[in-house]
Amino acid sequence: MIGEQSQYNNSDSSNRWKRPPVEQVLSKLVTHYDRVHSKDCTNEVQVAEHVVGLTTSLAKCKFRKPLSWLSVNANGVTIPKGFVDKGQLKKNAWFMSLLAIPKVQPRFALAIWKKYSTMRSLLKVYMDPNKSNREKELLLQDLKCEDCLGEESRKVGPVCSRRVYRMLMAENGEMEAEEAVKS
Repeated sequence: MIGEQSQYNNSDSSNRWKRPPVEQVLSKLVTHYDRVHSKDCTNEVQVAEHVVGLTTSLAKCKFRKPLSWLSVNANGVTIPKGFVDKGQLKKNAWFMSLLAIPKVQPRFALAIWKKYSTMRSLLKVYMDPNKSNREKELLLQDLKCEDCLGEESRKVGPVCSRRVYRMLMAENGEMEAEEAVKS
């Protein structure tokens, strides 16, 4: 802005630089078109706040399908430093989906992924009419987890097993992850 002012005020300039008519263009946009708004930001803080507001509004647009917890955080899952198989997370969508389920730790996801290498293989068991819902909910509880040294130390447990079952077998696909797990 300072360089712009010096060029604008300097009448001896050989190139006769003129400031573009920004205000005129903005006022024409606002007055000639519907639903066009402008905001005059005076510093970086206001610009940042405005960009955040626009981004938030865009994320909630009605013309798009609303974002769920899974669609937003599947790629942003936090992986602990000691986790051995970081490369698998980037390559395998099923593994990433398991990690995106709230409160499913990477070691639990790895144990489930080793036993059921695809979502289809796990869903086949969940869809088996010969098993009760309780058996299906607790299907994963006895799977052994590996620690950072590769030794089997803990089991997945009933809480995580129920969480995965309820998430994958939720009747409403548009339900948020936390709601599916609670139901």
